[in-house]
Amino acid sequence: MNALISVVVPVYNAQGYLSDCLESLTRQTHKDLEILVIDDGSKDESAALCRQWEKKDGRIRLIQKGNGGVSSARNLGLEQARGEYVAFVDADDWLLPGMLKEQLALLVKKRGDMILGGYKAVGEAERERFRQGCREGTPDKGRTTGQGRPEADEEPCGLKAQDCQEQDCQAMDAERYVNRFLLQGSSRCWSILFSRKAIGTSRFPEGLSIGEDLVFLARLMPGMKRILVTEGRGYCYFINEKGAMLSEFRPSYMDQITCWELAEKELARFGEEAEENVRLCLFQAALLTAGKLALLEPSDMRRKYGEYLNRCHEAAGRAWRELGGNGRKRLSAGYRVKGMIFLRAPLGYLSLYHIWKRRRFRT
Repeated sequence: MNALISVVVPVYNAQGYLSDCLESLTRQTHKDLEILVIDDGSKDESAALCRQWEKKDGRIRLIQKGNGGVSSARNLGLEQARGEYVAFVDADDWLLPGMLKEQLALLVKKRGDMILGGYKAVGEAERERFRQGCREGTPDKGRTTGQGRPEADEEPCGLKAQDCQEQDCQAMDAERYVNRFLLQGSSRCWSILFSRKAIGTSRFPEGLSIGEDLVFLARLMPGMKRILVTEGRGYCYFINEKGAMLSEFRPSYMDQITCWELAEKELARFGEEAEENVRLCLFQAALLTAGKLALLEPSDMRRKYGEYLNRCHEAAGRAWRELGGNGRKRLSAGYRVKGMIFLRAPLGYLSLYHIWKRRRFRT
């Protein structure tokens, strides 16, 4: 199949991982690729590293820009992309060799607008196995066939590709996808192959550092006619312990609330179930963000971040009211109890949470 796939790789200070990502892309069994590396103002040697890769493989193209965040980098990639299909890959992740070929075959056969694949969370140990395979010239051991089955029992990078046969591929409309996948944790844009036509003029929201994938997908949903979901796990997602979701509180963490509020507006057309699911997510996001605030010293929190506490309280309160009694029953008992305490006494909740967390860390 000779369809061109544009792979957009946003890069910011990724010199330690970028070669692994590009190695996996150049080894894809689907060869008709353009690999757009968007350097978002990196201060390390990422751009120089990419120039070396450009010389090795003409399908790789470096595009440099000033720092504007991952959304602006992906948006520039979309503007530059020439392919009929588009995939997004983060610079610290990598793909199994057959992933794009398998996704494309299913997408074309079943006439889908996008296909969501599974992923495997990986760490430094799996990365080292991948690198060792590359050094030995055998990174494709256990590579998948066109049907997604491993050719051998050995696992590439310590992983085993999952069967991706037709019976493992579900087709659905946008409403089902929104309620069964997008609002149940599958809010990522990576591990997905998109039809460029289905993306159209939709773009990522710039200015957000958390939740931008969710908003992008929510914006796409009204135009999606047929969405595919496969169990095939061809995407290796690197768990970065320094990532935004795992760091201590910073103001950008408030994006968790903003992204759910934006998604709420985009997904309201998908009915009451979608509205309730978004409110559940918004409520939990507000409490999770408040929990990050609770890790700060109480004096610092009151002096520097009081407005953020008010934002969490307002968002949680609105979601709680609009959920109503029946909607709240879908929350776990723990979330219901924490929610009631937080809504009645936000400062007291944060103080108790702070003490509990500190004691837990000491033990």
